[in-house]
Amino acid sequence: MKGFDLKFLEELKSKNDIVEVINGYVPLTRRGNSFWGKCPFHHEKTASFCVNSADQFYYCFGCHKSGDVISFVREMESLDFADAVRYLAERAKMPMPEFSVDDETVKAQKQKRDILYAILKDTARFYAANLRSGKSPAHEEYIVKRKLSAETVNKFGIGASLDYDGLVKHLFSKGYSYENMFESGVVGKSERNGRISYYDALAGRLIIPVIDGFNNVVAFCGRIINGRKDVGKYVNTKETPVFTKGKTLFNLNNLKKYKNEHGLTEVIIVEGHMDVVSLVQAGFNNVVASMGTALTKDQARIIKRYADKVLISYDGDFAGQKASVRGLEILRDEGLDVKVVALPDGLDPDDVVKTYGKEGYQKLLEEAMPLIDFKLNILKHAFDIKTADGKRKFVSSAIKVIKESESAAEQEDLLKYVRDYTGITLEALKRDLDSTEIKAPELRTLSPLEMNGAGDKPAAAARYVLYAALFNKPYAEDEDVSEIEFLLPEHKRIAEYIADCKKENAVVRFNDLYSILDEDLHGELDLIAGLSSDESERFDKETYYFDCLKTLKTYSLDKKLEILNSRFKTETDAEIRRDIVQEINRIILQRKELN
Repeated sequence: MKGFDLKFLEELKSKNDIVEVINGYVPLTRRGNSFWGKCPFHHEKTASFCVNSADQFYYCFGCHKSGDVISFVREMESLDFADAVRYLAERAKMPMPEFSVDDETVKAQKQKRDILYAILKDTARFYAANLRSGKSPAHEEYIVKRKLSAETVNKFGIGASLDYDGLVKHLFSKGYSYENMFESGVVGKSERNGRISYYDALAGRLIIPVIDGFNNVVAFCGRIINGRKDVGKYVNTKETPVFTKGKTLFNLNNLKKYKNEHGLTEVIIVEGHMDVVSLVQAGFNNVVASMGTALTKDQARIIKRYADKVLISYDGDFAGQKASVRGLEILRDEGLDVKVVALPDGLDPDDVVKTYGKEGYQKLLEEAMPLIDFKLNILKHAFDIKTADGKRKFVSSAIKVIKESESAAEQEDLLKYVRDYTGITLEALKRDLDSTEIKAPELRTLSPLEMNGAGDKPAAAARYVLYAALFNKPYAEDEDVSEIEFLLPEHKRIAEYIADCKKENAVVRFNDLYSILDEDLHGELDLIAGLSSDESERFDKETYYFDCLKTLKTYSLDKKLEILNSRFKTETDAEIRRDIVQEINRIILQRKELN
């Protein structure tokens, strides 16, 4: 039970209705006895994500993911089990019980994460105190130069690193080990002549903490202020057990707070931390940065939790924007409405705000172009249509981009744009468009019966038998699952849970299994959830259930016969051989009775 009492988890789930929780992330519509919406775990055009209100679990017919309210929060908020429970307990205003972990590995991992969070928090305080100490004139001068207010500095927790050893001494004085400091990312280490030394990994830089959606400091960004050309202008601390660049967005904590207080319709994505700081100071509170890396699917899914519309506001540099196209496509593939903000050449968002003010930047946001127009604009810079070869390559590439649009009206409008730019007739462009095929891979939706057939026949039969017992089907009432021989360990564990509930006259709850089973066994729950979500009458479920029971029992008897026949062939003792023959005859008789 992952360190929590099952009764506490039952109460937690009862006070966090899964429909209400999921509806806060994904709009749901009632259809019959279930609620439906578009899956938050993969991009889809029609709703195939089903939430079962009665049994308090979800299942997607597209990607086949399933889970309870805890696993949903874990997935959406990128939390471990204990933190997801804490999140839901706070939501329901429930006190958290004592958390115990039986698995020594899990316990050690949690303790390590807690230590790293503590080091990062103390480091942030140390840097902030440095900036206020009066001992960092260069850092203060840079802040004045960037026209950052005291309020902005405090809002982002901006601080200063003064030297190479101050942070190390401070953290050591608080009782942290050098190895934990190094693992947190804030301290580096070097070895010379067999001697290891430790130093501030962001020495001398202006420091900006990176804070997650739960107000934990997870990393730092350091901005060089002495004008050196031989080092990177911006440097992030390394990836750690609490920080992964591709799963982190800078300013997410403030974005989350702003959405909760004011609501949110769109998110602006910029390249740099200082662009975020400058825009927030100018009054744009819906801004995040992608940690200096190309956008990832994980980041796209995080953004989707906050808004469906994204404005990309990268530097006004063609080469940089060209390199970002793949990231924009990732956002689009996750179902986000993507537009690109065209900045003046050579300027970044910070420059625009300082030069043209809030109104000037707002005008650029309003003029943002759809992704497909941006991609055509990229192609204009990539090919020289004054040459025959350049024109052909431009047209070929442009046709493929236009084919991505699902709107015939938009396709025609874009073809006219290409016609006006190249001089090629609209009829010729239309013929090229019609003859171009873009095949996008799609998830194939399996029927519940196909899913039940996944793997070998006995495993498929076991799933259906367990499904019937878990969802209290009347035709399964007389069968004691504890007497059935299941092959897979997850099936055995599920059967044990059902038997325990029956013994204690407790209610069998399918969603309890997401807390009881280890995560590597959850794949079987996904398959069983798929069976439970099939409300059609396409086949006689009662007959199918008894066929599955027969399959399981027959398979078990056949395995016993196989073992006995093998023993008989190698056994030399006549009396033991007679006993084996009697057992074989008994099992053969049982098998005949089954048929």
